[in-house]
Amino acid sequence: MLCWHCEKPAHAVCYFCGRAVCKEHAQVMPAFITMFLAGNQTPKGLAVADVIWCGLCQPQPEPIPMPELY
Repeated sequence: MLCWHCEKPAHAVCYFCGRAVCKEHAQVMPAFITMFLAGNQTPKGLAVADVIWCGLCQPQPEPIPMPELY
């Protein structure tokens, strides 16, 4: 695969959108793996630091309603 930015050989794939990136263009960003309700109905999230990010896509901070899929 080739880097989305420069077409050099890619070394990773964006966690969020799947674009391939080389080491030079790879960036990092934290990402949530899962969210759940803990004791006393307290929301908690399990996150991972430094997942690969292409720098182009825009992961949304809040869930997006999609009623048409229901």
